[in-house]
Amino acid sequence: MKDLIELFWLRYTELQSAVGKNESDKIAVLERELELLLERIVGRKTESSEDIREQFRFAIDLLNHEAEDLGCVQRNSELLRTLVDRYVGMPLKAKVVGDEDEDTLAWHHRHLILDEDMLNDLDEPVVIVSPGYRVSFANALDAFQRNAPEGLIGCHIAELVGVHRFQNILREKLDNCFKGDTSKYTYAEDENGRTVVKSLEMSPCYSSAYKLVGAMVVIREIADRRRRAAG
Repeated sequence: MKDLIELFWLRYTELQSAVGKNESDKIAVLERELELLLERIVGRKTESSEDIREQFRFAIDLLNHEAEDLGCVQRNSELLRTLVDRYVGMPLKAKVVGDEDEDTLAWHHRHLILDEDMLNDLDEPVVIVSPGYRVSFANALDAFQRNAPEGLIGCHIAELVGVHRFQNILREKLDNCFKGDTSKYTYAEDENGRTVVKSLEMSPCYSSAYKLVGAMVVIREIADRRRRAAG
């Protein structure tokens, strides 16, 4: 899958160059080759979680890359819809994959499209951070001690994790997430005299119309390894 995608982007770059030079014959050949590569990449149904991640990442990259062309946006949205319809809800237990791959695939399925009802049913805190770095949604669980989820709405994420952490690390990770990547950030803070280690798992989140909503951030408290090592 990776080889096909790399070949697609190589030919895509060659096409842009040919368009700039007005090489009509070369353009026609490259367009046909790109259509065939696109069909092979998106049309392949796979049970490999790595290949599925590559397919989703490719579709999102293409959508972002051609965001200014309405015709391309419509086509690329359909490509993403095809992948969602194919893989979301597909039983993972039937796949011959390891537990880690299975969890990763479930994560990708669960967090691609914004579904507030589903997020409110989760047993872990989730917030949506908009491209302006403000919280636009928070589920019923509060990981930042604001007493109620409503207290998080509109807050800048720097208010919740600290300005220093935001400026030095988290901002870049969120920016990458807005471009279609997934990311993770772990930090420790003091809460009421005890050290709490939090893991923020970030994934790009799209509306049902496949427009970027922001970054979906799942907040988990994890064991403090430093304390365990000291014990």
